[in-house]
Amino acid sequence: MKVVSDLSVSSARHRPVGVSTPWYTPWNSPISATVPGLVLDFATGVYGLGGALGPLQSSVSLTRSTDGTRINAAGAIEVLGPNSSRIDHDPVTQAPIGLLLESARTNLFIQSNTPLSQTITVAATPHVISFYGDGSITMSGGFVGVVTGSGAFPSRTDLVFTPNAGDLIVTLSGNISSPQLEEGDIASSYIPTTGSATLRDDDIASVTLGPWFNTSQGTLVFEGSLDSALANDRIIEIDGGATTTRFSVLWNSVLGLPQFQVWEAGALQAAIAPPGNSISLGSPFRVAIAYAANDFAVSLNGSAVATDTSGVMPTGLTTLRLGRSVWGAQGLMLAEGLTYYPSRLSDGELQTLSA
Repeated sequence: MKVVSDLSVSSARHRPVGVSTPWYTPWNSPISATVPGLVLDFATGVYGLGGALGPLQSSVSLTRSTDGTRINAAGAIEVLGPNSSRIDHDPVTQAPIGLLLESARTNLFIQSNTPLSQTITVAATPHVISFYGDGSITMSGGFVGVVTGSGAFPSRTDLVFTPNAGDLIVTLSGNISSPQLEEGDIASSYIPTTGSATLRDDDIASVTLGPWFNTSQGTLVFEGSLDSALANDRIIEIDGGATTTRFSVLWNSVLGLPQFQVWEAGALQAAIAPPGNSISLGSPFRVAIAYAANDFAVSLNGSAVATDTSGVMPTGLTTLRLGRSVWGAQGLMLAEGLTYYPSRLSDGELQTLSA
């Protein structure tokens, strides 16, 4: 257990709160004790907006046009219906680990719940094949290779490869369950199929800004991981419905780091990345940003604070988006928590909050 003075997103839920203590006290900022305007703790199920505690749907709008799966509290794969939030769990400890926010993927492997050998038409782009079990999958035709499983669920075996366009012949042997073939560089959550390839559509999560949001200054802290991301895929975005005016924390694929950008009326006001080494996709991280006119800052995993002291604030902001831009730049993300403070906290607090 972390000490009480550590008021980061993940440690806040471990701190004892007295009977008469407001629910949000564990998330007050560590030095100035600033009260948060928004708390989204997906790992523990604590959600509050403007000082009011409530269920997830009272703060976050989540849409997805299709079913999606998660690992549930019993440690099993569970299918959830459209527009449902997917709080994922560790399959071994069964502890909640965060909200799954994934871009659209299609499982090309048909009859995945009763898998059979088959021929699949593929494009000449990166694919990943994955499955549970200790059997093997032999591929021929558009790609030649054998993938041998490492064991039953929750041990998932995967291989990233780029086939030639055309027919990929997939031959199964032994114990194979929940096979999945999808375009991409890493396996996403399992997509059950029957007689045809099946789409899992984008998870689109957003929070409508209200009186709790300060338009002149603020601080945001995000904790989670990006399992897969292209350049400029979003972690957090606050915008007014257009990409020309926004705050963004996005993936800078050149630096291998989250970058904080500020735009107003199509003009870039600030673009700052935290100092230090790059981070690997799939690694958990915590990033804190702060902003006011001519005063923008970012810290990652307790790093020194990087700043930009020139730039105007975006105007007409209406929406906070998680893991996605207004025009759809989205990777595969697991969001553990987000906390917003309606003031520009000090650099010292920013560094502490990101540690």
